[in-house]
Amino acid sequence: MTEINKSILNKNNFRLLIDKVPTVEYYVQSVNIPGLSFTETISAAGVGLDAFFPGDKVSFESLSVSFLVDEDLQNFKEMYDWMNAIVPVSDPSAYESYVGTKKTTTGLLSDVENDLNQYSDITIVVNTNKNIPNKFFRFHDAFPISLSGIELQSGAETDAVVATVEFRFTYYDIESTS
Repeated sequence: MTEINKSILNKNNFRLLIDKVPTVEYYVQSVNIPGLSFTETISAAGVGLDAFFPGDKVSFESLSVSFLVDEDLQNFKEMYDWMNAIVPVSDPSAYESYVGTKKTTTGLLSDVENDLNQYSDITIVVNTNKNIPNKFFRFHDAFPISLSGIELQSGAETDAVVATVEFRFTYYDIESTS
């Protein structure tokens, strides 16, 4: 018989590790474990009746991370720079050096072999109530798709500035060991 763990999962007992932007880890306020769904196949099962079967395509929600912005904006800038490198805003030719492409004599881009620079693995470490790492959610091939703005306000309380970044990823695993 399987033993049941009767301890509850606490919301505030986690760590977020992003290989490409390490400074965000220390300022994370919240992160979601994305849900998933898959399509269903519908087949006629008689007059006015349909039968439903599991489909073959899984969709994941995006991974959302809210973090406090440090006073030097280092963590915000790391996210901005990552996004700017994927889709260069200030200098579109920067994409060539980012992914390691070269121009041919006809002016076409070739040799796209370093496009993995766009991605990073992300790990959410969920701890036990005794602060011992318990589960590891590993998000593969993650990349940012949006970064919220920063709101500054004259005469406001001394509240910290919070930014939110959304990630897309290929899939995630749930593991019990590091």
